[in-house]
Amino acid sequence: ITMGVQIIISQLFGAGEHERMRATFATSMISLIIMVAIASVIGHFASGSILGLMNTPPEIIADSEAYLDEIFKGLIFMFLYNLYTSVLRGVGDSKTPLYFLIISSILNIVLDLVYVVQFGLGVRGVAIATVQSQAVSAVLCIIYTNIRIPLFRLGLRDLRVDFDILKTILRFGIPTAIQQSISAVGSMLVQGLVNSFGATAAAAFAAGNKVESFMMMPLINIANATSTYVAQNTGAGKLDRVRDGFKKVTLINVLITLAISVIPLSIPEWLMQIFISTEETGVIEYGCLYLSTLFFFFFLQALMFSMSGFFRGVGDMNVALAMSMIALFVRIGSAYALAKPLATSPSVSRSPSVGCARSHWPSWHTVPVVGPGSALQPVKIKISHRRKYDLQRRTSRVPHSDHRPDVFGKKRGTHQAVSALPELSEQNGPHLQACHR
Repeated sequence: ITMGVQIIISQLFGAGEHERMRATFATSMISLIIMVAIASVIGHFASGSILGLMNTPPEIIADSEAYLDEIFKGLIFMFLYNLYTSVLRGVGDSKTPLYFLIISSILNIVLDLVYVVQFGLGVRGVAIATVQSQAVSAVLCIIYTNIRIPLFRLGLRDLRVDFDILKTILRFGIPTAIQQSISAVGSMLVQGLVNSFGATAAAAFAAGNKVESFMMMPLINIANATSTYVAQNTGAGKLDRVRDGFKKVTLINVLITLAISVIPLSIPEWLMQIFISTEETGVIEYGCLYLSTLFFFFFLQALMFSMSGFFRGVGDMNVALAMSMIALFVRIGSAYALAKPLATSPSVSRSPSVGCARSHWPSWHTVPVVGPGSALQPVKIKISHRRKYDLQRRTSRVPHSDHRPDVFGKKRGTHQAVSALPELSEQNGPHLQACHR
């Protein structure tokens, strides 16, 4: 949902619709608080059943339930942090969320040591440290946003739901929420498959996933930045910049993935030993096979993330959702088709970890092959742009005050305000001239 809010804020920011930005933020705040309350209650009572469906080994069930119990109690802080960071990124401030995330991460490490080593709380202590560090980052984001961007400083009378805006948020946010839920469900199903092969395979897969998640962080963040860039330029009507930016981002992603892949392909043992004791040779061996298999075709992720970020930015969430669904079905089907036969082979190189790693390959390249051709056609970008936002309607709503404040609390005159309007197409020229007069 917060990704949908970020796209809407970005497009409205590019169009100069500051009042609608404020209303969007207020509506998203109320709706997310309600969703968090529902999710927390469901998660608290359903965590045991979820762990059972994942074939979680009995020896770690108690610790897993303790961890999830604390995480669901502090779910509100994670949602507040995501909401405020999405708003900050929507107006082009991506550095501040990074600074707060660094502070939160350092605090999380310190609290982990305090609660686990000093107080001996084990897994529950890790969860408490995570929640408290997230709470600190959320509070910092709220304070910074209220001070730095007065537009998002909400009072009690501002906390009302605009149902038209809520529909737009849901139209943008639900496909993104389904997309992320699909990814989570896919990971759970694959994790359940791996758990059926025993603790050694499960430990190797978990450690390999940590390495993969870390290596994917550049792609995830570049995709988020791409969505913001595309959304702002789409809202401003600068479609040439959208097309040119998509090409450059795809090239950057390919180069990054090629550089990243060198590390796990050359020193997989060292990466596994970060998470696994050197005495557990079986886990390390399985994990090395997983990493070397997975990252051989890791560059295909570049295409997947570039396409996903692009389509989210132009507001075509259904395409991004379809990409995730295809990737999920292919990945799960390939995992179940490859893991069992490879696991029955006496060779260690044909382990279930290799089968699960190979299941990524077709899921990564299935969608991008059919995507770039249509994505780079300006006509289709314009169709999507006109469908999502009516520039004529939007231009007519821009305030004409001589002292219209921008989102950072500064004031500018009428001429500056009109000059800051997005460059519109020839069809909207008369409307822009009328607005200027």
